Amino acid sequence: MKGVIPEPGPLRPLALATLLSRVGNGLLMTVSVLYFTRIVGLSIAEVGLGLTIAGLFGLLSAVPLGHVADRRGPRGLFVVLSSSVAVLSLAYLLVDTFWQFLVVAVAVTVLDRGAGAVRAALIAAVTQGSAGRVAARAYLRAITNIGIMAGAAVGALALHFDTRTAYQLMFVVDSVLTCASAFIILGIPRVAPQPKTAEGPVWIALRDRGYLAVSALNAAMSIHYAVLDVAIPLWVVEHTEAPRWTVALLLIINTIVVALFQVRSSRGIQDPTSAARATRTAGWLLLASMVLFAAASDGGAVVAVGLLAIGAFVQVIGELLQSSGSFLLGFDLASDQAQGQYQGVWGTSMSISTMVAPTVLALLPLGLGVPGWIILGVWFAVIGVLFVPVVRWAVARKQTAQVTAA
Repeated sequence: MKGVIPEPGPLRPLALATLLSRVGNGLLMTVSVLYFTRIVGLSIAEVGLGLTIAGLFGLLSAVPLGHVADRRGPRGLFVVLSSSVAVLSLAYLLVDTFWQFLVVAVAVTVLDRGAGAVRAALIAAVTQGSAGRVAARAYLRAITNIGIMAGAAVGALALHFDTRTAYQLMFVVDSVLTCASAFIILGIPRVAPQPKTAEGPVWIALRDRGYLAVSALNAAMSIHYAVLDVAIPLWVVEHTEAPRWTVALLLIINTIVVALFQVRSSRGIQDPTSAARATRTAGWLLLASMVLFAAASDGGAVVAVGLLAIGAFVQVIGELLQSSGSFLLGFDLASDQAQGQYQGVWGTSMSISTMVAPTVLALLPLGLGVPGWIILGVWFAVIGVLFVPVVRWAVARKQTAQVTAA
């Protein structure tokens, strides 16, 4: 990849499709909760319950649909799933009761989680080698942040007008962008399906204890992604002297650093060993950032803003290393003959992390205060240290399985 635009090849349509779809995501992230509460009339509790139930159903789709991608090819399946999500999401505009909201949310989430696994399998199929896959995922993550930021800016217009029409227009724009991004993927050459093996179990990813262990550790570490969204806003407002705009400042720091440095941070990660070591370093950085966030509660406004800003910067450096390590491990420890299945497992573990994170943050930093921040930081450091021996064990298991199969 040279410059901002990737070289001609599969990554270029992937990047454009990612940008368009993430702009749509940014739109809905900005307006959806307010639309369902202010316009439709659902309560916050109903929206939260509906999304939680939908998330639980979504856990069931990634591995099976990833397996279908292995057998049928990921490109066509991704187009079908993404375009289906685009059309079904318009059904939100017809919702006026909780049960209708729940049905639509479940259907959209099941297809969307499956599309995520299929997309990861597609990336694995059209990129070469561990370094190529990590670089591609890093580039696409930077594009993701840019797209969400742009979508949130457009969504702010709907918040300004605060009308049913303005909110509903955002849903329509998201649907159009998602559908367009799906068909842009057709610019990628067709990926041949993996041949079906005559012997052995079908669900090999679910039987791979090494991969499952690394996935679990990665999910436990990935709780840090929710810190800025869930814990920091309440911490800043209720426990520090920092002004409210500090919350936006920290989010801006995170977004800009990821957009500018995600690709660069991935360049030194070439194999599972370097990925595990990068994750170990990330754990120590996350511990340091949690300590800084905690210390912001003891000082005036200037001190609090300074500590929070430094903490956000340290955290995002840890995030860059952890995410880059995650990109490699998710692909490299998987069997190339079943990348769809394995990416389904990886995606499911991340979905579980996303569901668990708010509860963990409510119990620790928001519930216990400063001690809770320290406990959370130690948690990240310990998980990071565990990555090195667990990844070594998973690599040895994979090598033994390959020798046995040969």
